[in-house]
Amino acid sequence: MTWLMDGQRPLRVTAVTQQIKPDIYPHVDDEATIVLTYPKAQAILQASWNWPFSRKDMEVYGRTGSIVTIAANDISVRLPHESQSATRAAAPIPAPYDDSLTYLRAVLLDGAKPDALSSLETNVIVTEILDAARRSASSGRTVVLPKAP
Repeated sequence: MTWLMDGQRPLRVTAVTQQIKPDIYPHVDDEATIVLTYPKAQAILQASWNWPFSRKDMEVYGRTGSIVTIAANDISVRLPHESQSATRAAAPIPAPYDDSLTYLRAVLLDGAKPDALSSLETNVIVTEILDAARRSASSGRTVVLPKAP
């Protein structure tokens, strides 16, 4: 969401966690729901080790339509003049960004510049969000993030 919001930090972070399988994951929560509140947007993040299959999907709803990822290669798009969504092939990710290890090598050895999704600035904000989520889940309260320095 940080990347989708062009590096904007959320105003508030609220998180709930649960430990559903303590016999398998005895030292960690295996479910988390995190709500990020922005001035004109909201994100609901759901993370789990408890799902029966791997999920790496995203749904984005805007004022004039929606986009939902389907697996790794397709998207479902619905615009306001359409009665149903249409499935389309997602644009392929160009090399070296299509493989995490190739991308890491390109940045470390070949001088490639990290894209916004992998930038230090984005990851600092993500770390702040995850820390606020941890504190929120622990306290049962919403955490207000301080204004950006």
